[in-house]
Amino acid sequence: MDTPRCLQLVFIVTLVVASGALHCRYPRNNRVSANRHNRLDTSISSSLTNTENGIEDSVQVFLRFSPLIGGPPIPLHVEVILTEGDADKHKDAERKGTLYIRKTNNLASMAVLNTYPQLHRLDFLPENPTDPSTVVRLASLQSVPGKLRHRYYVTASSDAKQDGRGITVLLPVGSIPCQKKSGATSSNVISTALDFTNERRDNVYDDLRIFLGKNCLSFALDLLLELNNVHGIQRVDSWNKIDFGE
Repeated sequence: MDTPRCLQLVFIVTLVVASGALHCRYPRNNRVSANRHNRLDTSISSSLTNTENGIEDSVQVFLRFSPLIGGPPIPLHVEVILTEGDADKHKDAERKGTLYIRKTNNLASMAVLNTYPQLHRLDFLPENPTDPSTVVRLASLQSVPGKLRHRYYVTASSDAKQDGRGITVLLPVGSIPCQKKSGATSSNVISTALDFTNERRDNVYDDLRIFLGKNCLSFALDLLLELNNVHGIQRVDSWNKIDFGE
Protein backbone atom coordinates (compact mmCIF):
# COMPACT_ATOMS: atom_id res chain seq x y z
CA MET A 1 0.00 0.00 0.00
CA ASP A 2 1.45 3.40 -1.01
CA THR A 3 1.97 6.26 1.46
CA PRO A 4 -0.97 8.49 0.38
CA ARG A 5 -3.37 5.57 0.66
CA CYS A 6 -2.00 4.71 4.10
CA LEU A 7 -2.51 8.29 5.27
CA GLN A 8 -6.04 8.34 3.92
CA LEU A 9 -6.73 5.14 5.82
CA VAL A 10 -5.31 6.69 9.00
CA PHE A 11 -7.65 9.67 8.63
CA ILE A 12 -10.70 7.49 8.04
CA VAL A 13 -9.85 5.41 11.11
CA THR A 14 -9.30 8.60 13.16
CA LEU A 15 -12.67 10.00 12.11
CA VAL A 16 -14.43 6.75 12.92
CA VAL A 17 -12.70 6.55 16.31
CA ALA A 18 -13.62 10.16 17.09
CA SER A 19 -17.26 9.62 16.10
CA GLY A 20 -17.49 6.45 18.16
CA ALA A 21 -15.79 8.05 21.14
CA LEU A 22 -18.20 10.97 21.08
CA HIS A 23 -21.10 8.54 21.48
CA CYS A 24 -19.43 6.21 23.99
CA ARG A 25 -17.27 8.48 26.12
CA TYR A 26 -19.97 10.81 27.34
CA PRO A 27 -23.69 9.95 27.58
CA ARG A 28 -26.51 12.41 27.11
CA ASN A 29 -26.84 14.77 30.04
CA ASN A 30 -29.58 13.56 32.37
CA ARG A 31 -30.18 16.95 33.93
CA VAL A 32 -32.10 18.15 30.87
CA SER A 33 -35.79 17.23 30.79
CA ALA A 34 -36.99 14.82 28.10
CA ASN A 35 -39.21 17.40 26.39
CA ARG A 36 -36.51 20.02 26.17
CA HIS A 37 -33.95 17.39 25.23
CA ASN A 38 -36.05 16.22 22.28
CA ARG A 39 -36.73 19.74 21.12
CA LEU A 40 -33.06 20.73 21.12
CA ASP A 41 -31.97 17.56 19.32
CA THR A 42 -34.47 17.83 16.50
CA SER A 43 -34.64 21.55 15.82
CA ILE A 44 -33.79 24.96 17.11
CA SER A 45 -36.95 26.72 18.29
CA SER A 46 -37.70 30.37 17.71
CA SER A 47 -36.10 33.16 19.74
CA LEU A 48 -39.38 33.68 21.60
CA THR A 49 -39.66 30.01 22.58
CA ASN A 50 -36.03 29.96 23.71
CA THR A 51 -36.57 33.02 25.87
CA GLU A 52 -39.69 31.54 27.47
CA ASN A 53 -37.71 28.44 28.45
CA GLY A 54 -34.85 30.50 29.81
CA ILE A 55 -32.49 29.59 26.94
CA GLU A 56 -31.14 32.91 25.72
CA ASP A 57 -28.00 31.74 23.97
CA SER A 58 -26.04 28.61 23.15
CA VAL A 59 -22.46 27.58 22.50
CA GLN A 60 -22.04 25.46 19.38
CA VAL A 61 -19.37 22.76 19.60
CA PHE A 62 -17.37 21.55 16.59
CA LEU A 63 -14.42 19.25 15.90
CA ARG A 64 -12.23 20.43 13.04
CA PHE A 65 -9.83 18.04 11.31
CA SER A 66 -6.96 19.60 9.37
CA PRO A 67 -3.48 18.68 8.09
CA LEU A 68 -0.58 18.54 10.52
CA ILE A 69 1.64 21.61 10.44
CA GLY A 70 4.33 20.85 7.89
CA GLY A 71 2.75 17.47 7.21
CA PRO A 72 0.88 15.91 4.27
CA PRO A 73 -2.37 17.61 3.07
CA ILE A 74 -4.55 15.07 4.86
CA PRO A 75 -6.65 16.00 7.92
CA LEU A 76 -4.87 14.17 10.74
CA HIS A 77 -4.92 16.96 13.36
CA VAL A 78 -8.06 17.72 15.38
CA GLU A 79 -9.10 20.79 17.36
CA VAL A 80 -12.19 21.88 19.31
CA ILE A 81 -14.04 24.98 18.12
CA LEU A 82 -16.53 26.76 20.41
CA THR A 83 -18.76 29.61 19.28
CA GLU A 84 -20.11 32.59 21.21
CA GLY A 85 -23.18 34.57 20.21
CA ASP A 86 -26.35 33.55 18.40
CA ALA A 87 -26.22 32.61 14.74
CA ASP A 88 -29.33 32.32 12.57
CA LYS A 89 -31.35 29.83 14.65
CA HIS A 90 -33.51 28.78 11.72
CA LYS A 91 -30.45 27.45 9.89
CA ASP A 92 -28.95 25.75 12.93
CA ALA A 93 -31.10 22.63 12.66
CA GLU A 94 -29.73 21.94 9.18
CA ARG A 95 -26.16 22.62 10.24
CA LYS A 96 -26.32 20.20 13.15
CA GLY A 97 -26.52 17.20 10.83
CA THR A 98 -24.06 18.43 8.20
CA LEU A 99 -20.45 17.30 7.77
CA TYR A 100 -18.42 20.06 6.09
CA ILE A 101 -15.44 19.23 3.87
CA ARG A 102 -13.22 21.84 2.22
CA LYS A 103 -10.25 21.55 -0.12
CA THR A 104 -8.33 24.35 1.58
CA ASN A 105 -6.98 24.65 5.11
CA ASN A 106 -8.42 28.12 5.60
CA LEU A 107 -10.78 28.67 8.51
CA ALA A 108 -12.69 31.34 6.57
CA SER A 109 -13.59 28.76 3.91
CA MET A 110 -16.04 27.27 6.40
CA ALA A 111 -18.84 29.74 5.74
CA VAL A 112 -20.94 28.25 8.53
CA LEU A 113 -18.39 29.54 11.07
CA ASN A 114 -18.65 33.09 9.71
CA THR A 115 -22.21 33.33 11.03
CA TYR A 116 -21.02 33.28 14.65
CA PRO A 117 -19.79 36.52 16.25
CA GLN A 118 -16.90 34.88 18.14
CA LEU A 119 -14.88 31.68 17.81
CA HIS A 120 -12.51 29.90 20.20
CA ARG A 121 -10.10 27.24 18.88
CA LEU A 122 -8.38 24.88 21.32
CA ASP A 123 -5.90 22.15 20.43
CA PHE A 124 -2.78 20.23 21.43
CA LEU A 125 0.23 20.06 19.13
CA PRO A 126 4.03 19.59 19.20
CA GLU A 127 6.00 22.51 20.58
CA ASN A 128 8.13 22.60 17.42
CA PRO A 129 5.93 20.98 14.77
CA THR A 130 8.15 21.88 11.78
CA ASP A 131 11.41 20.68 13.37
CA PRO A 132 12.67 17.58 11.47
CA SER A 133 13.58 15.91 14.76
CA THR A 134 9.94 16.22 15.87
CA VAL A 135 8.76 14.33 12.81
CA VAL A 136 11.40 11.64 13.33
CA ARG A 137 10.54 11.13 16.99
CA LEU A 138 6.80 10.98 16.35
CA ALA A 139 7.26 8.59 13.43
CA SER A 140 9.29 6.30 15.70
CA LEU A 141 6.46 6.45 18.32
CA GLN A 142 8.51 8.54 20.77
CA SER A 143 7.19 11.51 22.70
CA VAL A 144 7.96 15.15 21.95
CA PRO A 145 7.36 18.35 23.96
CA GLY A 146 3.79 19.51 23.38
CA LYS A 147 1.83 22.69 23.92
CA LEU A 148 -1.83 23.53 24.42
CA ARG A 149 -3.08 26.36 22.26
CA HIS A 150 -6.05 28.73 22.42
CA ARG A 151 -6.88 31.04 19.52
CA TYR A 152 -9.67 33.60 19.51
CA TYR A 153 -11.35 35.15 16.47
CA VAL A 154 -14.08 37.67 15.83
CA THR A 155 -15.69 35.48 13.12
CA ALA A 156 -13.69 33.07 11.00
CA SER A 157 -13.30 35.65 8.22
CA SER A 158 -10.99 37.66 10.50
CA ASP A 159 -8.40 34.93 9.96
CA ALA A 160 -7.32 35.90 6.44
CA LYS A 161 -4.21 33.76 6.39
CA GLN A 162 -4.21 30.02 5.83
CA ASP A 163 -2.85 27.53 8.33
CA GLY A 164 -1.42 25.63 5.40
CA ARG A 165 -2.52 23.49 2.49
CA GLY A 166 -4.78 20.47 2.44
CA ILE A 167 -8.27 19.16 3.13
CA THR A 168 -10.21 20.13 6.26
CA VAL A 169 -13.31 18.55 7.81
CA LEU A 170 -15.72 20.29 10.20
CA LEU A 171 -17.77 17.95 12.39
CA PRO A 172 -20.66 19.44 14.43
CA VAL A 173 -20.70 17.81 17.87
CA GLY A 174 -23.69 19.57 19.41
CA SER A 175 -24.65 22.63 21.42
CA ILE A 176 -24.59 23.79 25.03
CA PRO A 177 -27.75 25.75 25.88
CA CYS A 178 -27.24 28.69 28.21
CA GLN A 179 -30.19 28.86 30.60
CA LYS A 180 -31.30 32.03 32.28
CA LYS A 181 -32.55 30.29 35.44
CA SER A 182 -29.22 28.63 36.18
CA GLY A 183 -27.28 31.81 35.44
CA ALA A 184 -25.11 29.99 32.89
CA THR A 185 -23.88 32.10 30.00
CA SER A 186 -21.73 31.45 26.96
CA SER A 187 -18.89 33.15 28.83
CA ASN A 188 -19.21 30.55 31.60
CA VAL A 189 -18.87 27.74 29.06
CA ILE A 190 -15.80 29.33 27.47
CA SER A 191 -14.28 29.89 30.92
CA THR A 192 -14.72 26.19 31.70
CA ALA A 193 -12.86 25.27 28.52
CA LEU A 194 -10.04 27.74 29.16
CA ASP A 195 -9.68 26.73 32.81
CA PHE A 196 -9.49 23.07 31.81
CA THR A 197 -6.80 23.92 29.26
CA ASN A 198 -4.71 26.21 31.48
CA GLU A 199 -4.77 23.86 34.48
CA ARG A 200 -3.23 21.08 32.37
CA ARG A 201 -0.78 23.15 30.36
CA ASP A 202 2.35 22.31 32.33
CA ASN A 203 1.71 18.78 33.58
CA VAL A 204 -0.89 16.53 31.95
CA TYR A 205 -0.29 17.83 28.44
CA ASP A 206 3.43 18.56 28.50
CA ASP A 207 4.45 15.68 26.19
CA LEU A 208 2.77 14.52 22.99
CA ARG A 209 2.85 10.97 21.67
CA ILE A 210 0.92 9.58 18.68
CA PHE A 211 0.09 6.27 20.38
CA LEU A 212 -0.20 5.27 24.05
CA GLY A 213 -0.03 8.84 25.26
CA LYS A 214 -1.60 12.29 25.05
CA ASN A 215 -2.25 13.64 21.56
CA CYS A 216 -4.59 16.06 19.80
CA LEU A 217 -7.47 13.58 19.71
CA SER A 218 -7.23 12.63 23.40
CA PHE A 219 -7.15 16.34 24.35
CA ALA A 220 -10.22 17.09 22.23
CA LEU A 221 -12.17 14.21 23.76
CA ASP A 222 -11.07 15.11 27.31
CA LEU A 223 -12.21 18.70 26.76
CA LEU A 224 -15.59 17.58 25.38
CA LEU A 225 -16.03 15.29 28.38
CA GLU A 226 -15.34 18.18 30.76
CA LEU A 227 -17.80 20.46 28.97
CA ASN A 228 -20.44 17.74 29.02
CA ASN A 229 -19.93 17.01 32.73
CA VAL A 230 -20.11 20.67 33.72
CA HIS A 231 -22.68 22.10 31.31
CA GLY A 232 -24.24 19.25 29.32
CA ILE A 233 -23.80 18.95 25.56
CA GLN A 234 -26.92 18.37 23.47
CA ARG A 235 -25.26 15.99 21.05
CA VAL A 236 -25.84 15.61 17.32
CA ASP A 237 -27.23 12.11 16.79
CA SER A 238 -26.03 11.62 13.22
CA TRP A 239 -24.46 13.39 10.27
CA ASN A 240 -26.80 12.84 7.35
CA LYS A 241 -25.54 15.48 4.93
CA ILE A 242 -22.12 16.27 3.46
CA ASP A 243 -21.27 19.78 2.29
CA PHE A 244 -18.32 19.85 -0.13
CA GLY A 245 -16.66 23.15 -1.02
CA GLU A 246 -13.49 24.80 -2.19
